[in-house]
Amino acid sequence: MTTKNLAILAAAAAVAGAAAYFTGGSRNKAPALTGKSVVPAFEIADVASVEIGDAIRLAAGDGGWTIATMQDYPADTQKIGENLMKLQELKVGQVARGRDLGERTEVALKDASGNLLASVTLGDRHEKWGHGRYADMNGTTVLVSDTLDAFGDDPKRWCSTKIIDSPYVSFKELADPSLDEATLGFATGAVATVTIGDATNRVATVGAAVADGTDRYLRIDGEKWVFIVPKYAADALLPKPPPEEPKDEEPAEDPPAEPPEEPSSEQ
Repeated sequence: MTTKNLAILAAAAAVAGAAAYFTGGSRNKAPALTGKSVVPAFEIADVASVEIGDAIRLAAGDGGWTIATMQDYPADTQKIGENLMKLQELKVGQVARGRDLGERTEVALKDASGNLLASVTLGDRHEKWGHGRYADMNGTTVLVSDTLDAFGDDPKRWCSTKIIDSPYVSFKELADPSLDEATLGFATGAVATVTIGDATNRVATVGAAVADGTDRYLRIDGEKWVFIVPKYAADALLPKPPPEEPKDEEPAEDPPAEPPEEPSSEQ
């Protein structure tokens, strides 16, 4: 957290009249923690796994980082580095003595041997400011300026959901790996050639629609992951129906001929 952000955080608390709330009425104790690092010091290069509650486990391997709790789907290394730096730089902005953390999320960083490098317990996001999150610091609840959104229960925050560059396709979820081929519908699905990165000859297969929905199953090059994509994205890969041929216009019927006039009596 920068000095500027700390100043903004402190000013907002003062305007809200919350200083006494955060310090528990003990002004001489708050400065002892303010500005201190929340997470014990660690080296990012030593981190080989990140565990976030029971929902997310990131693991480093020979092929790079993967999301172990998401069928070993490739993780975004840049996102991992950025979020580990956030933990390194996490400082106490305000002390919230007497306040409960709320929903607790345990974060643990381990090395390649499984040894614990550092850990922190995160709590709820601040309910009013739109930024900031509660955390535990040696038994004391503190408030930090970053919401640390990646440290939640959505593993997709640690990867890129874009799977096809042209036409652009982003996935919503990974399909249950236990689904059988009949349910996925790839045997009778539509096949399209797509561009992924520099490769212009990748093959995407659109399968059946998910049960009770319009999203579709999608597989790329026979890889093990089956994606669930929105209907509009799947439609972009489906073959377009041929344009309808214009119908020949039927000639207009001639109007009925008028009967000849009958001669008058004078004629």
